[in-house]
Amino acid sequence: MTGLPRVRGRWARSDRSATPEEASRISQVLGQEQPGFWTAVQADAVTTARFRGEHHQFRNRLDAAVQVVRLCVVTDAFLAQVAYRARVRCRGAGVPLLPWLLHRVSVVSGQLSIGDYAVLRPGVYIPHGQVVIDGLTLVESGVALRPFVTLGLVDGHIFGPTIGAGALIGTGAKVVGPVHVGQGANIGANAVVVDDVPAHATAVGVPARVIAPTRYRSIDDAGNPMG
Repeated sequence: MTGLPRVRGRWARSDRSATPEEASRISQVLGQEQPGFWTAVQADAVTTARFRGEHHQFRNRLDAAVQVVRLCVVTDAFLAQVAYRARVRCRGAGVPLLPWLLHRVSVVSGQLSIGDYAVLRPGVYIPHGQVVIDGLTLVESGVALRPFVTLGLVDGHIFGPTIGAGALIGTGAKVVGPVHVGQGANIGANAVVVDDVPAHATAVGVPARVIAPTRYRSIDDAGNPMG
């Protein structure tokens, strides 16, 4: 078990907020859990291109860099996603002011607002932006976040949801509080998720309820996201 799930396991189900000492420990864990800038950006580019049905098997680093630039130009939110990754890197390095400016770039260019305590694993697909992620929230690789999605908090609690690998979060969906959306789950448009959703299940409604297993796998047997 890596550091972040261990921290979440201790405090995520608690009715209280973390003490200052606990918050300091969480900050240290977050620094260790955040992916490197290029690792994350390249994986994001591969995932985005795969979901779009485009060239995603990059031949070398130069090919990957060209595709990153191309996606920044032709998509609605990839520039905002790259700015977010750069902000995380600068914040971890203690660079002043620049993280704030990069956050403004994310918000203005793609309406992408991600809090300081969120962790997005490499390879997340955000096709059109307009996404809010707050609190200590974990988004695993291969997740797709459609427009107007919120991954948020219950008031007075620092822990947001965990979104399992390959989960698909539909347009306008809200996932609130320290809940777990399982690997490959499908959250319907405008659903409000306040309880755990099992792996490979479909949840719809307000509040969301599980109606059936998904009819398809959003990740392949190797754990790679499928468009």
